[in-house]
Amino acid sequence: MEFDRPLYCFTLPGFILVAGGLYINLNSVQAFYPDGSLSLESTVVILLLPFIGIFMAFIGILMHSITGLIRYKMNNQNK
Repeated sequence: MEFDRPLYCFTLPGFILVAGGLYINLNSVQAFYPDGSLSLESTVVILLLPFIGIFMAFIGILMHSITGLIRYKMNNQNK
């Protein structure tokens, strides 16, 4: 699955994680201003979701390029 569709397996969920992390980040910032305090759990989620999502998207794009190169080399090996 990683070799057949890396853009769907890694990049798409990565972008979803980044978008979800940014959404949670904006909601937490809005809640932070009236209270002045931010819980540890939401801080960890704010930091981890976009970070993991960016790495997943990068890995998906990189794996897509590598599988394309491998397929190109295998198809042109006998020529």
